[in-house]
Amino acid sequence: MSDQFSQASQPSPYPEVWVYGGFWIRVVAHLVDSLIVWVGLGLLGAIIGPSVSITIFDPQPAGGGGDYSVSYIQPVDYMIMSNTPHVHWHGHGLLEMAWLVLPALYYIIFESSRLQATPGKLLCRMRVTDLNGNRIDFLRATGRYLGKYLSFMILGIGFLMVAWTRRKQGLHDILAGTYVIRRQLEAPPPPVPPAWQ
Repeated sequence: MSDQFSQASQPSPYPEVWVYGGFWIRVVAHLVDSLIVWVGLGLLGAIIGPSVSITIFDPQPAGGGGDYSVSYIQPVDYMIMSNTPHVHWHGHGLLEMAWLVLPALYYIIFESSRLQATPGKLLCRMRVTDLNGNRIDFLRATGRYLGKYLSFMILGIGFLMVAWTRRKQGLHDILAGTYVIRRQLEAPPPPVPPAWQ
């Protein structure tokens, strides 16, 4: 076995410590989770069709026009002066309900589970805890998720608070009484300058 592999398998002399999860690492975790959620919703949308569609009726003087589904409108259609959007309900609403419920369940169930984290947070070595470092329950995870809507409604400032609060808490963390903590290796001490030895 080469020295490179034998050195890699040796344990690190520096212990792992828990620190508060900073802003940018939480952004990375959120991007991973968003990708997972949107892929899941996209697959569900391929199985269950939407119940709402928007069409644009274009009464043109030459007798042309008609209903066009928004997804099929070409850029040139936007040049038509008289177009009125019409919303049509033609289904059961399952997909629209899933768009609201499934992302909430994704975050709430994962963060209140034994894992204490969504897959994105696990990938970034983070966990969600209460103020004592314990696992949060379903109710607290629900409050934390709903608090994100408030963080969003104030122009995202509730999320940006992670960058400047002492314990790296967003508004939703403060309201729910939670921390996001991250496991990392303790930094080795810096070398002593030669003049001081």
